[in-house]
Amino acid sequence: MMPMTNLNAVKINGVNKITKPFNEHVTGGQFDPAVLKNLADLTAPVHLENNLTELRTGSLTPAIADAVGDRVSVEQTLLKCQTRTVPVEWLTPAILLQPQLLVYFHGGAFYGGQPSNNTALLKLIADRSHCEIINVDYSLAPEHKAPAGILDGLAVIHYLEQARPDAKIAIAGDSAGANIALAVANLNRQLGSQQINQQLLLYPVTAPGADHHGPFWDVDQFSIIPSQRARFEHYHDLFRQIDTIMTDYYLPENVNAAAPLISPINQLDLGNSPATTIMMGEFDPFRLQAWDYAERLADTGVETTFVGSLSTVVGNQLSLAPSRPVAGRFLYTKYQMNP
Repeated sequence: MMPMTNLNAVKINGVNKITKPFNEHVTGGQFDPAVLKNLADLTAPVHLENNLTELRTGSLTPAIADAVGDRVSVEQTLLKCQTRTVPVEWLTPAILLQPQLLVYFHGGAFYGGQPSNNTALLKLIADRSHCEIINVDYSLAPEHKAPAGILDGLAVIHYLEQARPDAKIAIAGDSAGANIALAVANLNRQLGSQQINQQLLLYPVTAPGADHHGPFWDVDQFSIIPSQRARFEHYHDLFRQIDTIMTDYYLPENVNAAAPLISPINQLDLGNSPATTIMMGEFDPFRLQAWDYAERLADTGVETTFVGSLSTVVGNQLSLAPSRPVAGRFLYTKYQMNP
């Protein structure tokens, strides 16, 4: 667990930016030593093969210990709504204290991942929060291109709104799953519902397919010690390749990646979004677009919190580009990058 001491909270362009160290031995501007070992092969540029089977294998994360056990039950079930049938894991803690539901969308670059990647973590959250969690097994590309996964998510939300009309719904996800969550929440608002009261986003993709020579992919915005700079830039380039592959798999022909449903950063009604918390790691290549999304939210008056690691300091000013902790579980194994 990250230490909760030595927190630094500031407001930057309206965003509540909370920074904290990854651990007491690692400062900002460098990879955690354990993660650095996994990046050993990135001393030179790497070409990522576009092989769907291998990419999907790489999107599966190693199992983590279940710290909760039978204090949280996990039921595999099907939710049927809007002519769609969506598999989910329904997590229920032994002690329920509030009518709050959490709907979670796993990551995996739109083409991979699975709910079980996150089951142990979500059991812990259910146990600590005493609320039910619905872990969604949405349709994956390229067999089911956009908006199939989004419509699956919307069907889950509408099922819950009918089954639990008094409950509030927090919507959450990691990486591409966070992108799906944002699209689902946006569509649900357009349909007139205000039942989603929170957005919880872990390293979200907010602008897939964005210009790789543009500001969202500017490696110079990252502060890193010189001895690790080349390795970081090769890692960043690997994610450019992933971004191209996953966007091509996800989008139907003639659909623009900049469309608001695909790139939440371009939504025109951000001011109607619920309170949003974003968690990022210091060197995640999607960090810059996530920070831009956070600023746009805050600019419309939405309560926005961005949680990262030790701030980068430029002269006497806090860098406007946010730092982030190195989350070792996803930084290297996120998409077909297992050592």
